[in-house]
Amino acid sequence: MRSDGRAWHGGRVLVCEDNLLMAEAVSDFLRECGLEPIGPSGELESAMRMARERALDGAVLDINLKGWRCFPVCAILSARRIPFIFLTGYSDLSTIPMEYRGAPVIIKPFATAEMKEALAQMLGLPDGGSLPDHFPPPVRH
Repeated sequence: MRSDGRAWHGGRVLVCEDNLLMAEAVSDFLRECGLEPIGPSGELESAMRMARERALDGAVLDINLKGWRCFPVCAILSARRIPFIFLTGYSDLSTIPMEYRGAPVIIKPFATAEMKEALAQMLGLPDGGSLPDHFPPPVRH
């Protein structure tokens, strides 16, 4: 259950990831969680358009989208009060602007327990709700 008492099923989560296999792994994981993946988008312009126009409950963002940082997407989501998670292959997180450093960061390949916890935090689930305990191993970026 969400903190507001509603079931979590059907929540819409934007997926911004330029690696097709990783985007599919994230989207599949979201579906297993009862969520609706929006996208995926692997390009900054497309991601920005979806962040502006789509009804969203959250987002999973790769920091590097084909050489462009996702931070313009973060600005749009923040203005709309839509929470997000960073998913990155980089261990140096100093490139994240100060205003976004409160967002959860998951290093690829993601561990299902870590993703489960970050999604629960992002969407206001106190204990992970009914998220799955198992999922196929993620693909390296």
